[in-house]
Amino acid sequence: MKTRFFVSLAAVAVICFGGQSLNAQYPSQMAPGYGYQVPNGMMPMGQPVMPMGQPMMMPGMLPGAPVAPAAFAQPSPFGAPAAFIPATPAMAPPSQVIPAGFHGDCGGKGCSGKGCDSCSKGGKGGACHQWEFYGEFLYLRPRDAEVAYAVPFDGPIVPPANNPRVQVGTVGVLDMDYQPGFRVGVNKIVDDCTRVSVEYTMFDGGTNDRTVRGGNAAYVVHSLVSHPSTATAAQDFVQADGRYDLTFDIIDTDIRKLFYNDCDLKIGWVLGVRAAQQKQQLGVNFAGTGTETVATDIAFNGLGLKFGLDGEATIGGQWLAYANMSGSVLPGVISASFDQGQSYDPVVVDTGWKAGRIVTVWDLELGISRVSRCGNYRVNAGYMFAAWTNMVQTDEWIDAVHTNNFVDMSSTMTFDGLVARFEARY
Repeated sequence: MKTRFFVSLAAVAVICFGGQSLNAQYPSQMAPGYGYQVPNGMMPMGQPVMPMGQPMMMPGMLPGAPVAPAAFAQPSPFGAPAAFIPATPAMAPPSQVIPAGFHGDCGGKGCSGKGCDSCSKGGKGGACHQWEFYGEFLYLRPRDAEVAYAVPFDGPIVPPANNPRVQVGTVGVLDMDYQPGFRVGVNKIVDDCTRVSVEYTMFDGGTNDRTVRGGNAAYVVHSLVSHPSTATAAQDFVQADGRYDLTFDIIDTDIRKLFYNDCDLKIGWVLGVRAAQQKQQLGVNFAGTGTETVATDIAFNGLGLKFGLDGEATIGGQWLAYANMSGSVLPGVISASFDQGQSYDPVVVDTGWKAGRIVTVWDLELGISRVSRCGNYRVNAGYMFAAWTNMVQTDEWIDAVHTNNFVDMSSTMTFDGLVARFEARY
């Protein structure tokens, strides 16, 4: 009898003092569904929220959650075990809680590969895409590529020695303005840092011009492209019509890899192969007492190595600034032809030239991007500059034919203008 009394007294003490210790670890909580605080040190008997004989639930426990093992509980005088240590999972501190919308692919210096932004689309948001498709509109102007082909002047067709001709009108120049082009490509994502790219660029520019002698019948139009040794009185032209075309086609196959990647800045290198073709075609028709035609054709074909750097930086919200720069070393062949004919002699001059060349192409593009909320779409707008070095240009080739000097023909041709791009990522 005494033993049963002391055992019951010990159980009551454990319940009382264990409950006080437990409440010290958990502040007063709101009773679920009641809107008032649970008093500290509530006894298991007589509580309004738990039926007698049921284990007490602590904050954070789900209904049916396991309680402490039976070894930690002793029978109470009321027949219910004294469960005083709930088996609740540990709660992470606030500093370790991941906020909604967190992008786990921002890995600082390097690439972490720690997931991607699902954007509530089952993991198909911006960072989870596998393919990139894009189309780009180019609006470029060739520079340092103009050709002066005719000029009105007053005086004899074949002037006396040391007696220069007198110009009486505007020089006829074939100089292209801004012309449209396009670029299309596809990128295959290999991993968080690496992608393989295939791209095609096309530019097709051209211009027309006409030069007339004016209202004075004494004036004539003089050819600036005909071979000077063929000048005769029959070349007393009254007008000249010229056409000049310049085109290029480029195919790039690249590997692009990031070496710096965080949430606000990405920088990577580019290494690949480039195939390029450029053509310059000139045709000028002169009309007067007779007719004369001058035509030239220059073509370059090359294949070589491409290298460069790409980068983009967040400038606020869904806006990015980007910069792309690259260089290409293209061993290839340049060929050129010159043909001149007249109404009474269809073949006056017929010559050609061909040589191996290493042409370098330098590209720079700067601009801004607007990215969609999930990163699946983006629109770019920027400025592009390109330089083709060690080329042979049309005016240079014509001068070489006129002087019979084909040494050191080497020029730089540039293109610049605006670019606009739409990109889709899936």
